[in-house]
Amino acid sequence: MKKQYLMILAIIGLILIIWILFNKYSSSDKSIIFSYPWSNINFADEKVPMNDVYFFNKERFDKEFYINSYNVYQDILYIKRSPIYMPYIEKALSEAKIPNDFKYLAIAESALLNNALSSTSAAWIWQFMPETAKRFGLQVNDYVDERYNPEKSTIAAIKYFKELYKKFWDRTLVAASYNRWENGIKNALDKQKVSSFYDLYLNEETSRYVFRILAIKYIMKDYESKKWFIDKIIWDKYYPPKTKTIKVSKIDNLYDFAIKQNENYKTIKLLNPWIIWDSLPEGKWEIKIMN
Repeated sequence: MKKQYLMILAIIGLILIIWILFNKYSSSDKSIIFSYPWSNINFADEKVPMNDVYFFNKERFDKEFYINSYNVYQDILYIKRSPIYMPYIEKALSEAKIPNDFKYLAIAESALLNNALSSTSAAWIWQFMPETAKRFGLQVNDYVDERYNPEKSTIAAIKYFKELYKKFWDRTLVAASYNRWENGIKNALDKQKVSSFYDLYLNEETSRYVFRILAIKYIMKDYESKKWFIDKIIWDKYYPPKTKTIKVSKIDNLYDFAIKQNENYKTIKLLNPWIIWDSLPEGKWEIKIMN
């Protein structure tokens, strides 16, 4: 009788353990299923209208959110790559008094791939075209392509955001025009006699672009609320190595330069992807090397 009693207690104990474990690991806040707050979908504090004639915005947002949030592989790469670039981007945006939400444009543009290059020659994480890059102070020539310089290209993007805001005085339109060019958005606003992105009838790419940024924003924000759990699943993130910057006026031979710095050529190229060939002309250059 005593053995049967102990066996019953053991079975009950096992059931309790299974029930506790099930509830612990199956609750909604312990999964990589992302969610968002319906009550306040906004870009840079500009709320997305969802009612009346704007009812279709719900589906437009949902479409991008589910396309992106269920691509868990890509979401994890966004998360893992973020420490490489986001701290500097966030700091630069803050110093320029530009809303933090503009950092999500970099993810939407390039998925934070450091070698991103589009079929139209838009390059790096901000996807600058060569002429636009030059317009905002970046050198793009036979020797260097500063679109691949993280700090300089971020400053150029901030200059572009500021110029666009002076034209539209609307942050959502700034984001849209970053994708379609300011003249394309301005012409559409003038022809359609409206002043809001959400009143515009646009090409599919730009129509989806803002909602894709919004989707990425809320995926990344929801990740922050589940960070303690998700980080256990995805292992380490990617962090840049510790480097120092040296100033040079010219480099005749990058192979020899690397040896003099006790580095190898590959390291110099990886840390300075904006250097196209194996030399630099006269100028003021800042080269990153391992610290």
